[in-house]
Amino acid sequence: MTFKIHEIPKSSLDFTTILPPIDAGYTTPFNGMWDIWKGPSLTECATRLAQWHNHDPTSLWIYATDDATGEVVGGMGWNVHETDPFAAEGPELKAYWWPEGDMKEIADQVIEKFVESRPGYMSKPHMLISYCSVHPNNRHRGAASAMMKWGLQKADELNLETFVESTDHAKGLYEAHGFTVIREFVLNADVEEPSEEFMALKKKFLPLHGWIMSRPKARE
Repeated sequence: MTFKIHEIPKSSLDFTTILPPIDAGYTTPFNGMWDIWKGPSLTECATRLAQWHNHDPTSLWIYATDDATGEVVGGMGWNVHETDPFAAEGPELKAYWWPEGDMKEIADQVIEKFVESRPGYMSKPHMLISYCSVHPNNRHRGAASAMMKWGLQKADELNLETFVESTDHAKGLYEAHGFTVIREFVLNADVEEPSEEFMALKKKFLPLHGWIMSRPKARE
């Protein structure tokens, strides 16, 4: 099976075609981090990701289609930082897509902890893999590797180190493409006197375990 890689132009405001297979890939197996980023509505998430893509000059999105059927089978989001993104302090990101309540509290805490360590190893020009998912029906057929090779070729052309915060499930894919582990991470959330709903959500989503990984730039 062969796949065609497409880049989503900055003028595009429509992520509705590529998001269902990405969502399906993150659902099997369950990926709590994706559900936090996705929010309560896939439609709202598609609109939000399109807005972020169009307003962020570092954003690069690609998706893969099956050459035989034209079906979208997966997608991948990158950020291309040709300068240090932490040279100036950016705005704090809160999970505004969640309504006020226990789920938003969990999402806010997890996102804060997820990004707070980035300046320690990403304070340099680099590329970052933000999203990578393939529909379960199309796994192990080369779609993820095709998207990975497309992005890593760009990283090599720009001579940039590449980072990813990987799940346990995806770790082997990244290792196969030259990534090595920097460190392990575990994300959790707590409040004083948690409600029953908070504890039920915490049990469903947390803790989140993963691996910070990097791939060296092509040339010193």
